Amino acid sequence: MNKISELKDILSKNFAWNKARLDCFVRMLLALFTVRTVNLSEIAVDFYSTATVELRHKRIRRFFSQFVMNFDHLAKWIFHGFSLTETEYLTLDRTNWFWGKAKINLLILGIAYEGVAIPLLWNLLDKARNALATEHQSIIQQFIRLFGKKCMAGILADREFAGGHLFSWCNEQRFLFTFVLKITLQCEW
Repeated sequence: MNKISELKDILSKNFAWNKARLDCFVRMLLALFTVRTVNLSEIAVDFYSTATVELRHKRIRRFFSQFVMNFDHLAKWIFHGFSLTETEYLTLDRTNWFWGKAKINLLILGIAYEGVAIPLLWNLLDKARNALATEHQSIIQQFIRLFGKKCMAGILADREFAGGHLFSWCNEQRFLFTFVLKITLQCEW
């Protein structure tokens, strides 16, 4: 119960939510850390409450169905929660999967932190293919609007982002842009 109060205090400084919404979010976060999945049914099982699992599941679904989150506030909370106040390397990546028959395609801008990328900003792409350079630029500009250029040490990306338009734009903006190449070596012994 102490963890719930402690996390509520931290979050209330960053989010202007009512107490019930904050309480639900905190309990979901703590359950998420335990069950390590985003499956709402499994989160409901570990969601600290005296209510039945069915009622907990309804509460969680209601949270998501009746609430619009300000993702700029969430990005700032994540950024400052990891004490990311100096220059950091940004990561640019894209992921896609199916949810039933629906294709989910996300462009994600993260922060490189201790060997992993922490998602900070993301855009849902309404197509099945790679994002355009203008979409890459847009998410980078969103970061700059929230945190400023001074927080950027550079941008790291996979080879799928190695396009001339993005390179030119990064060069104009004076951003260090690094991408990973896939190299296949053949050795004959």
